[in-house]
This record gives sequence, C-alpha cells and structure tokens, in this order.
Amino acid sequence: MADSQLDRVRAQFTRQAEAYAGMAQTHDPRPLDGLVSLAGTQPGEHVLDVACGPGFLTLAFARRCGEAVGVDATEHWLGRARDEAERRRLANARFEAGDASRLRFDDASFDVVACRAAFHHFPSPERVVAELRRVAKPGGRLLIADMLGAEDAATAERHDAIERLCDPTHVRALPASSFERLFAGARLDVLRTIPGTLAYDAEEWIAHGGPDAATAREILRRLEASIDGDSAGLAVERAAGRLRFRHRTAAYLLRRPV
Repeated sequence: MADSQLDRVRAQFTRQAEAYAGMAQTHDPRPLDGLVSLAGTQPGEHVLDVACGPGFLTLAFARRCGEAVGVDATEHWLGRARDEAERRRLANARFEAGDASRLRFDDASFDVVACRAAFHHFPSPERVVAELRRVAKPGGRLLIADMLGAEDAATAERHDAIERLCDPTHVRALPASSFERLFAGARLDVLRTIPGTLAYDAEEWIAHGGPDAATAREILRRLEASIDGDSAGLAVERAAGRLRFRHRTAAYLLRRPV
C-alpha cells in the first residue's frame, strides 16, 4: 500500500482497536473455523494470514496447522494478537509487522495464504494478490474473504461513500466480477466460492469506525434514504426502531498452479 494509506490504516485501527476487535463479526469462532476448514488446513502446514488485525483467524489456523504467521501494519494489533496467543497457549502462532503489498517472505514459503476482511482497504488489490500468490507454494491454497460491492457503479459508489464516512481507510468494496478478474490476471485457479451475508445493527457498526456525532447522523440519514429501492445495495431495514443492514460477502478458495 502507499505509505499515506498505511499511515491512515495504522491511525484508524490504533484508535478504534478495541471497538473493532469487540465486534461479533470479527471474533465469532464459527466463521473463523469455517474458513480454516475451507482452506483444507492440515497438521504440519505453514500458514500466512495477511492483514491479520487482532489475529483471530491466525489463531484459528494455529490450532490446526504446524505454524501460523500473522502479518499486519498496525503494531497495536500485533501486541494484542501476541498476548492472545500466549493466553491460549498457542506457541506455533507468531506475528510480524508488514505491508500486504510488500511481504517480507521468500517465494513459495507457505502452504496456505489467507487474507480476510481487508481487500476493501487496498488501493492496488492486484498488487496484493500478486504478493499472496508469490509467497504461496506451487499447488498451495489461497483464501480470500471480504465484503462485496455492487456490480452497478452508482449503487457501488453510494455504498462506498457510506463506508468511507464510517471508516476513512475504506477504498472500495470490490464486486464479484472484479475479484474474478483479479484471480484470472494472477493465474490462480478458483476452487470454491462461498457467498454469504453479515448482518449489522447500524449504530453498533458506526461505533467500530468512531466518526464524530455529525458524521454518524449523516451515515444514518444515508442508510435510511437507501431503503427505498435498496439504492446502496445494503438491504437496509428498520426493525424495532433501529436500522439494520447487510454486507454481501464471499470467501474464495484458490490454488496456485504447480
């Protein structure tokens, strides 16, 4: 990533670390274990988790593999993840500082390379995919999971504008067609695609980004305005006096050809 974006990411996730780590979608063990299973993780394998954040996915891998390495640009996350690994007595998990677009690992180092809930932060996702492919062994698997953007450009821009108000480090939610082009361009075989959704209470979601009160009100206004015709592609609804919405998601299992 460009240094300016890395600085924004570090500042945002240092400031909002506890709010983000406390979201159920971040630490719920069921989807984490599902991703580990989807990757076909085996004992003895070496796994890399890129943009690992608080390390919950890295630690889920560590319970099933030989060694799990988490990489993130935010030092606060790394300290938190190391403390959690020690608390869980997972000596085969380690955490390092790094940039997803310039990984400090040799070619063909890992059996599994994962990246969860991060591609919407990358200004150059094609560069990140190339790095993930580079450090995967021939025949190794890549696991990429994130929210999806709309295929319609106007709908996608309304969605992205809401995301940026909440979290200024958001760049773009890639639509499925963009992910498919990325994978084809990197010469990766798509083994499985698992679609899904993540549901949020709007006010709880806003708290993870930590915008000021005026910006929070504007986010709620835009979400409310998008209900008619689902103009932001977020399936917003009002229930029991509160706004709720959903992210469409996808988890991709890929393979670097031999």
